Amino acid sequence: MPSRFQPSFGSLRPAAGTSFALINQIPVLFSDDEQKLFELNDVAAFIWCSMQNAVPLETISDQLVNRGLSSTGARESLRDALNQWLGAGLIVPHIDTLDFAFCTVVGQRLVQIRASDARVLDHLRSIFIATTAPKADAETIFAVHRAGSTSIVIHEGRKVLSCGTNELAPTFKAYITEQLLLTGDTRNVVFHAAAVVSGDRALLISAPPGTGKSTLTMHLLNADFGYAADDIVIIGPDGAIQGAPFAPTLKSASWSLVSGFRPDVYSVTIHNRLDGQAVRYLNVEADVYKGPIRVNWIVFLERTSGGTPPTLRALSELDTIRRIVGASFATHGKLTTESFHTLKKVASEARSFVLRYAEAEGATNKLIELCNGKL
Repeated sequence: MPSRFQPSFGSLRPAAGTSFALINQIPVLFSDDEQKLFELNDVAAFIWCSMQNAVPLETISDQLVNRGLSSTGARESLRDALNQWLGAGLIVPHIDTLDFAFCTVVGQRLVQIRASDARVLDHLRSIFIATTAPKADAETIFAVHRAGSTSIVIHEGRKVLSCGTNELAPTFKAYITEQLLLTGDTRNVVFHAAAVVSGDRALLISAPPGTGKSTLTMHLLNADFGYAADDIVIIGPDGAIQGAPFAPTLKSASWSLVSGFRPDVYSVTIHNRLDGQAVRYLNVEADVYKGPIRVNWIVFLERTSGGTPPTLRALSELDTIRRIVGASFATHGKLTTESFHTLKKVASEARSFVLRYAEAEGATNKLIELCNGKL
């Protein structure tokens, strides 16, 4: 934690699952999240017990002076203890206010996200395609507190992640994908693919990272396709799909490729992923298709070099299922017989292809021809 961070008085409280005890007259804290013991000195033990009794931090500082510390020493002791405990997840920020908060739907759950300030709020809101004002009936609540250059995410009274604020948006997106999308209905299959909409049918685009899937998706939106997903598609037991609620994620190599029709790509915030990639999230709310939709086409991308014209090669149902299985995640980590039949249903109803292409413009035109029934 930053050494000069001054916690807001009254905003911190002991984390859930943290216990205080005297062992051989030595004060210690036990964290069931970290499975560790933390030994305290007498001053730290006094601070902790006072916090447990809901004594305001300003009052604790005054009481330390009454116990013989100088005013500066009391504040430094309090600051150092809070910084160490905050970094270890032994205490967590508490955000009561809804001044910086919003709701969104993730995996059919209404999620409320509370932020400590406007900067954190903007970072978090950027990853979602649609947000609403905070609602009282939210099923899941996250609180995100900024401490210097670090942001701490709290859920159910516990710190669930901590990272640099510039890394917050992609890190939080990865966390809620794992915790909310991958733990939903066991009959669902989570497919690593983009989804765009032509008429009343979806086109799924699957590709390994770095193949240009997001860039191609943005070109298709510019060609008047609707938007369903950039990276994650949820396939329901009836074979209909619904996109995860995330905005398109564009890596730095793609910014110049979409700037001709989305010049705002250079004005939105740059976020740093933990793998070192710099990304931007683009607002596509006006293009969003809401609700489940049937799949008409599934395309797997293969990138070529040079000026090679784009080509589409049809896939059999068996080859399609193999490719989908290789790029899918079953909820709760296991592909069941029921979810396998879900994939079979999707593959049997859709036309599937491998698209080999060099440039996004040519690939876009080829997909327009496919969706218009010309191929």
